[in-house]
Amino acid sequence: MKKTLMAKAILLISGMAFLVLITSGRTPALVGCVVVAVLMGGVIFSGRRLTYERLKNLGGPLHGALGLGLCSVLGFNFYDRWLDSRGVVILSGLFRMGQDKLTLVCTIAVVLASVPAVWAVLSFFVSQAAEELRAREESEPSPGANFRNIPMKKAFGILTVIYLLGISAILRANFNYIDDMGRVANGSRSWINYSRFLTEALSNFVHMDRYLTDVSPLPQLIAVLFLAAAGILLLYVVYERTCFSLWELIAVTPLGLNPYFLECISYKYDAPYMALSILGAILPFLYKKKNGAVWICASAIGTTIVCTTYQAAAGIYPMIVILLMFKMWCRKESAKKAGIFCLQSAAGFCLGLAFFKLILMNPVEATYGSGALASTKIGDLLQIIYYNLRHYYTLIGEDFKRFWILLVLVLAVGFLWSVVRSSGRNRILSAALAVISLFLMGIICFGAYPALGKTLFAPRAMYGFGVLITLLGVCAVEGCGGTVFRAPSFLLSLAFFVFALTYGNALYSQKEYTDFRIRMVIEDMNDMEVFLSEEPVVVQVSGMIGYSPVIRNMPQNYSILNRLVPITFQGGWWWGQAGFYQYYDLKNVTRDPSVDLTAYDLPVLEEHMYHVIRGKDNYILIELK
Repeated sequence: MKKTLMAKAILLISGMAFLVLITSGRTPALVGCVVVAVLMGGVIFSGRRLTYERLKNLGGPLHGALGLGLCSVLGFNFYDRWLDSRGVVILSGLFRMGQDKLTLVCTIAVVLASVPAVWAVLSFFVSQAAEELRAREESEPSPGANFRNIPMKKAFGILTVIYLLGISAILRANFNYIDDMGRVANGSRSWINYSRFLTEALSNFVHMDRYLTDVSPLPQLIAVLFLAAAGILLLYVVYERTCFSLWELIAVTPLGLNPYFLECISYKYDAPYMALSILGAILPFLYKKKNGAVWICASAIGTTIVCTTYQAAAGIYPMIVILLMFKMWCRKESAKKAGIFCLQSAAGFCLGLAFFKLILMNPVEATYGSGALASTKIGDLLQIIYYNLRHYYTLIGEDFKRFWILLVLVLAVGFLWSVVRSSGRNRILSAALAVISLFLMGIICFGAYPALGKTLFAPRAMYGFGVLITLLGVCAVEGCGGTVFRAPSFLLSLAFFVFALTYGNALYSQKEYTDFRIRMVIEDMNDMEVFLSEEPVVVQVSGMIGYSPVIRNMPQNYSILNRLVPITFQGGWWWGQAGFYQYYDLKNVTRDPSVDLTAYDLPVLEEHMYHVIRGKDNYILIELK
């Protein structure tokens, strides 16, 4: 009894240390930590099954090493957060110790104290998942040596190869995509500004340093592994089996190769964490058949992973819940069981959101994603949601080729046909509920973004729609009834695969064209007397170079390239000038955004086919054509 109480006390103290390790440090967050600690204590000490023997045999050394690794990378965030805090300043004076040294000591202490709790949680959930998969494999017949019954491990390998081939042109392009330009130049991170704490922490491990050097394509390769794992788990969750056909693997291919997620995979630094957000949304469903407490906790943890990596994936979990509830209804499972599943899923999802909001989240800057909910009035909020959703689907209509849209519509019909045909309920009622389910998934696929006052319409914010397409394809080809829909599923996956190669090569062409245009400007600047002196020269850029002729010559039905391929040499946008200012060691050149040289009638110093250089004294304006 004493050993059990001691073990529970250690677990509680370790859990409290972990809360301190991850909290944002704001006063409301600290209050929230106290509340969570009290609830956690109640659960730990009231749990009769949580005995000393169970805790002792919970996990092995591998889980301990993983726990130490996770706590260590989170320790970097803790160190940065508390280094210059008022509390550390006061304590450093009391202990007569430097702030950096005191913060380091506190970080080490909190990290080590957090390990037992993380160790126990990792061990428990990994063992539960392994038990679930092992039980499922044992209940199924042995897979044959053909493409109709591919076991999970082989399916994972096949999907990994498909994704690698699909993004091979993107890897070849070696394109510094928007934020990558700053990170390559100065090793910056700054994800924590958007409360992406797990991204910030894991980046230290991936790059093996706090200064983030360019280690591509390693992050994108890690992203591929996450995507392949997410795809296989999605098939397992929907089909509830561990063997899949080649057609089913083809149907899940759009999960990682849809045009919207291609922007995510283009980021050399962000790619693995954007892929992890998808995996985090799907992982909880491994525990949906466990008891309610485990399912709720798994859902909360998965939601927290999504919120601390990339919040655009927040709609994936609710979409899958809606789909699974509908499938439960079609299988004639009791309304009580479906209702309990719905309530527990909602509880876990909301618990994860609340934990993120109260404990982890930093105040949002006045950029996209700010404004919380668009309005406190229900009518105004619904109007904004309607407007944003309409804009999202208008963009989809403009981005997708007509052939793609046709195939998506066919898969939507295939989804309706497949679920209605296999339903044990009334066919008409099943069709009506299938349409309602599809409508709800179409609304929720963008997560909370439609409800935000200042939302984001970039392709990387819309990959929830790519997950929706994947769900349609996966359901459409399920079983023998989906034979007729294998062709459209294959054609859509092939179209996305080919587009991924087209897009990667377009990035390469744009990079070559951008480098050429920048070199032309620098060659002209090199001959100007004003740059030969030691005095600083203010240089500004206006206009833009536009797209490479290769991209401009493409058919207009590839219009999504205009949203995916950034123009990184232009005025009026920092990422359109970052390469010019930071990558070429321009001597005596300075940037002064407080002055607008386009407002002055500066004389022409140089004029060429591609640009005009104007200037007076130590002010130079480059007008791009």
